[in-house]
Amino acid sequence: MASIMLPTSPGARGAKPMLISFGGVLTPFLGGPTQRINRLGTRWAMRFVMPPIAAEQARYWVSALARGVDRGAIMRIPQDIDVGDPGTPLISAAVSAGTTLPLKGLPAGYAVKDGQFLSIIHAGQRYTHQFAADAIVSAGGTLDASIWPMIRVGLFVNDVVEIAEPMIEGWLDAQFEYDILSVPYVQLPDFTISERR
Repeated sequence: MASIMLPTSPGARGAKPMLISFGGVLTPFLGGPTQRINRLGTRWAMRFVMPPIAAEQARYWVSALARGVDRGAIMRIPQDIDVGDPGTPLISAAVSAGTTLPLKGLPAGYAVKDGQFLSIIHAGQRYTHQFAADAIVSAGGTLDASIWPMIRVGLFVNDVVEIAEPMIEGWLDAQFEYDILSVPYVQLPDFTISERR
């Protein structure tokens, strides 16, 4: 069952990215050095803060959010940088693990920025990542980009990469409610989308 694409207008007033890590720190009971154990599966969740919305537009939001509780939701990630025109980026080679993403289809000289979000569509599911270093696309439109968190599903050649408008896809909060204010406004709840995998 496909996730529900949430409306883009009006957009969220703010967003709070949260990293979900399945690793942990081992602390020896006899006082030795601690050790960080990282495990595959680190992913993102994002809390969105919504403004009051005109009732006419709010109906679409309420419908999408209510259905999204059961089916999952997709929301555009707001960014605090001008991402410019990244072209039509795609995965250039199959990759199954690690933190290097081979890309093609970018304009020569395009600059990705450390901390900039991107999403990858594989088998109909989006996976959210961040670029982990500044980098410049080659004259041939390719880039071996450093990303975080680690790749957690095998990616195929020509999987779509969303850089201009990255998205997060996953489960919504289990409970959904909203306030009907003085006509004609509705106050939608703040909500969190947590990546499924």
